[in-house]
Amino acid sequence: MRRLSVLFLALIALVLPSCGNHKLFKDGKSDYTIILSPDATESERYAAEELRYWIKEVSGTDLPIADLSGGVRGKRLVVGFNQLVSELVPGAVKPEDRDDSFTLRSVGGDILFWGGSLRGTLYAVYSFLEEELGCRWYSSKVSLAPHKDSWGFGKLDRHEEPGIIIRDNCVLDVRSNPAFSARTRNNFVRLPGKNPGETIPGTAEGYWGVHAMGYLISPAEYYSTHPEYFSLRDGKRLSSYAQLCLSNPEVLDLCIDKIKKVMRDNPDFLIYSMEQNDNRDFCQCDECTALAEKYGGQSGLMVWFVNQVADAVKDEFPDKFIGTFAYQYTRHAPKDIVPRDNVVIRLCSIECCMFHDYDDCELNVDFLKDLRDWSAIAPHLYIWDYVTDFAQYCLPVANWKTMASHIKDFRDNNAIGILEEGDYQTVSCELREMRSWLLAKLMWNPDADVDALINDFTDGYYGAAGPFIREYLELEDSVLRRPGIHSDCYIDASDPMYTDEFISKGRQIFAAAKEAVASDQALYDRVETAEMPLCFLLMEKNPVIGLQEGADVIVRKVIEREGIDRMAEGEWSGGVMSATRLLEKYDNLSEAMKKSLVFPATEVSYTTQGVSFKKYEGSFMSTSEMLRKGKVTEKGLMPWINIDTDPKNDHFGYVFECWFKAVQDGIHQFKIVSDDGTVLEIDGAEVINIDGSHSAQTGFAFVNLEKGFHRLVLKYFEDCEGQQLDIHLAAPDGFNGNLPASRLFTPIR
Repeated sequence: MRRLSVLFLALIALVLPSCGNHKLFKDGKSDYTIILSPDATESERYAAEELRYWIKEVSGTDLPIADLSGGVRGKRLVVGFNQLVSELVPGAVKPEDRDDSFTLRSVGGDILFWGGSLRGTLYAVYSFLEEELGCRWYSSKVSLAPHKDSWGFGKLDRHEEPGIIIRDNCVLDVRSNPAFSARTRNNFVRLPGKNPGETIPGTAEGYWGVHAMGYLISPAEYYSTHPEYFSLRDGKRLSSYAQLCLSNPEVLDLCIDKIKKVMRDNPDFLIYSMEQNDNRDFCQCDECTALAEKYGGQSGLMVWFVNQVADAVKDEFPDKFIGTFAYQYTRHAPKDIVPRDNVVIRLCSIECCMFHDYDDCELNVDFLKDLRDWSAIAPHLYIWDYVTDFAQYCLPVANWKTMASHIKDFRDNNAIGILEEGDYQTVSCELREMRSWLLAKLMWNPDADVDALINDFTDGYYGAAGPFIREYLELEDSVLRRPGIHSDCYIDASDPMYTDEFISKGRQIFAAAKEAVASDQALYDRVETAEMPLCFLLMEKNPVIGLQEGADVIVRKVIEREGIDRMAEGEWSGGVMSATRLLEKYDNLSEAMKKSLVFPATEVSYTTQGVSFKKYEGSFMSTSEMLRKGKVTEKGLMPWINIDTDPKNDHFGYVFECWFKAVQDGIHQFKIVSDDGTVLEIDGAEVINIDGSHSAQTGFAFVNLEKGFHRLVLKYFEDCEGQQLDIHLAAPDGFNGNLPASRLFTPIR
């Protein structure tokens, strides 16, 4: 009986919103008019149009928009703070134009939406559409407007203020779509204007530039005449992408003149970058060093410099700010100096572990201290945070349970703004729509229930596959965040946290997810896109099995369907960055597998596991030259193939010989990363040749080996400047890792 009562109450709760005293619409009809003041701002008019559009999407009812001056009576949706709001809500105070907070209130049968005229009123409209009518904007392409035959209300009274004042969801889907950006309450991008492609001036809390010192004073423009403007390192002024000599008064004057011109030419921004370049080559001249020592480090020198720029611009630009980095060598807070009131400190978390809370991870302790130290002295703190993997965008990143705690820490330490950097260049980030949506919700309300948000998104975006997506997230959390595992924002597929078991279990979950939505192509495609990172991982870790299981096919389909052009922020160690080159790599792998010859096994008697070797010394440019000219200085047995990696040693080489044991018939992939040259022979056939003097290069071969023993000869030489020899095996029995000693044997002589 108790269960029935609870169920009955729950059903009442579901239908109550449509059974209020006042009906907004019923059966496609409505008595309501949307009301605007005659002097409503362009963004308030946009808010009225959005309210009209989405009510029609939900109900089929097209409400008229009328001017308050027309004396409209009857039932009203009042958009923006105006005379009618003042009459209906005595004592209500008009918010500042840039205030993003809002109030949503019913007075009798009227509903009033008001906030700051640039964005707050619009956010009141979106709150109503989301919380009352159930609309959702999960991405720029996927919106939900649930059909309702009727909707009514009794009492509405909601006031909200943003947890973070400046909210920059730095992903391509948000940055490049002003309408979607507005719906996520991202205020770094202007609101859409009246016509396609237009935006409304003044409706963004913009931050002009990044690493702007290199833009304002570049070596290309000034080095030939003024090398003293640039950083002194080891007795020489740097001429490439150098930092500035901040103690040089001419550098200060130039920066002031140039930033003033930027501010005059680009008046729509709130903050203007006076930030170091993206390297650690700070100036070591006597004057810069003395100032750094005086103020507690390079951050003190930076604040000393930027304070002077801020002082120089404040009279002409009293409502603007100069921003500078607390980044890498300037991350620690200074001593005996504080930023001016018109200076914004942009603190960067690039060294942090994304998987753990700041107060619960040894890798994050220093950053948390820096955050608190800057909070104590900076009048305005702005956070540049990193929430995806920039080495390989689509890799799984299990930070779902830490994003909220990080944002809370930022808020609690008085951050006025956050830039959450995701896949800003492309659309290949793992579960990018959900990550972006969660960040938007959490920057607005850092105390929001993350689990409830995830349930909302997964059920709305993935439909019947939603529970399976949540199951996969739990798998991610249990495997990738297990004790001892950490992750910054530059990891790759070779990281040991990405186990074969994780990939296998994850793909099993996605198989069930795809089956759940097999009859809906749109939902199926979304689930397949979510699975793509696991397929990419499999292709990187064990392409033999990946090709056999069709993982490459899924990666290709998603890349082509989503229009993905980049797979990483920069070059990978293997040289692959673009999606086109990745698919070419898959084509080459597939072709190599098809052409691989069968190598029959040989009967071998042996005495022990191990590898015989000869070490050569001498200067040579190829392995063949090593065999002709090199001097054998050592020979013997070792447990596995291993070279001298002492960085002080150059001009040597090895020849390794052993019998490799294939424990199962089938295609084996050998992958070698070598600095300098390497040649691999199996059963007398050359299968990999990356010979010659060079930095690290990768070679691979697919070899179809019969179960049993196969003769393996590997020739390697080191010329100069670094040495490396990594040999990776992906075998049909599922082995995937460095060539194991357990499969290498020494024959009887």
